[in-house]
Amino acid sequence: MIEVRTIKPGEGHLIIGPTQEIAKTHWGGADAVKATGEDFEKALFCDVPIVGAQLAFADGVFAGSAFWHRSFSTNYGREVMYLEDIAVLPDFRRLGVGEALMKAVAKVAVSRGYPKVYWLMMHWNEGARKLYEGVGAFVEDGNCYCMLEGKALMDLAA
Repeated sequence: MIEVRTIKPGEGHLIIGPTQEIAKTHWGGADAVKATGEDFEKALFCDVPIVGAQLAFADGVFAGSAFWHRSFSTNYGREVMYLEDIAVLPDFRRLGVGEALMKAVAKVAVSRGYPKVYWLMMHWNEGARKLYEGVGAFVEDGNCYCMLEGKALMDLAA
């Protein structure tokens, strides 16, 4: 049985494992993850959090997470939700955990009045494409993920 629920104080460390799994596949290794459980705790449980997380459990065992943050759409003129990461641990893939996490994220978005949830997906990630299209998401071809960080960010800001 798959259960999905909102993260609770003291569970920030659970986000690290799924985040490292994404880093192994997409960012060249788990050591790309610099966040700690304490970082997640501070962000999730501060006075005015802009982030949220859903945790999935399969038969009581932690199986994955969805981590999101508030954003703003100029098209809607309203706050929307950006799905930063959805990650299912390898032993639990293709068991319905990803779909359950997506459903939980959608419920949070609707309960908060967000008209849109959006995210980026690597064009080569066919498993993710199948999941997202399977839950009714529009998946645009050809988008790329761009970022500015580290020295490049500091240089540009100078």
